Amino acid sequence: MPEDIQDEYEEKIRSAEEVARRCLALYAVIATGHEGPRGELIDWLRRENLWEAVSPVEASFLQSDTPTQQQRVNATWRTEALGPLLWSLGLVPELPPPTGLCDVQALRRVLPPLMGLVAEWLSAAHLRPDSEIREANETVYQTHWAVRDARLNGKPVPQSFHPGVVQERHYALNWLIGYGGQDWDNISTDT
Repeated sequence: MPEDIQDEYEEKIRSAEEVARRCLALYAVIATGHEGPRGELIDWLRRENLWEAVSPVEASFLQSDTPTQQQRVNATWRTEALGPLLWSLGLVPELPPPTGLCDVQALRRVLPPLMGLVAEWLSAAHLRPDSEIREANETVYQTHWAVRDARLNGKPVPQSFHPGVVQERHYALNWLIGYGGQDWDNISTDT
């Protein structure tokens, strides 16, 4: 790839503020997926200047009076993407093996109260070292490759990995490292 084109897609880890804002947008999307008060959550996002962190697909879901069951399921699965982002902010001490669903209560304990004030939480955000984030991304890439390879070859998923959890973590970590310069709605998880 020519150097000028390669530079255009240089992976750059997102800022702590951008990651923190993405976490709060996901928090609202996940809550809405669990039948949270849609209008109040939108008002909260706007009041706290978080609406810009909501992706177009998320905005469509949040503003829909009649979201589909699949949209709700997709929204609740984003809990598994939220975990690695909170980990990247140092709010979750470690990423557990992707063999089961994350501990939702543990995630809620490190987030500000839903529909509460967020300025202090946002200003305290800081990222783990780049090397830790890139190592986590490489690990999830390798894990996702193993899961996909097993499925393609009709073999059992290795080490009891949960394919959905692996997918969501890969999605979140690829966004975090700026993989391919893609925005949240268009993250690739190729292996």
